[in-house]
Amino acid sequence: MWTNNHFPAAMRSLSPSTRAKAIEIANQLLEQGQLDNNRVVAASVDEARQWARLENSERKWTVTSMRTFI
Repeated sequence: MWTNNHFPAAMRSLSPSTRAKAIEIANQLLEQGQLDNNRVVAASVDEARQWARLENSERKWTVTSMRTFI
C-alpha cells in the first residue's frame, strides 16, 4: 500500500490532490490483485490525471456559469 509519504516515483510530478487520487486508485487496484505494480502505477496515474482534468473543467464551468447569472 502506498501513502502520501511513500509512493512510486512516477507520481512525484503530480499535484498533491492528483497524487492523492492516484494513490487511492493504485491501492484499490492492488487490493484487487489483477495487475502487476508497474501497470497499477501507470493506470492509476492516467485515471488520476483524467479525474483532475474533469475536476478542473467543472470548477471553471461553475465559475463561468455563476458570472452569467450575476
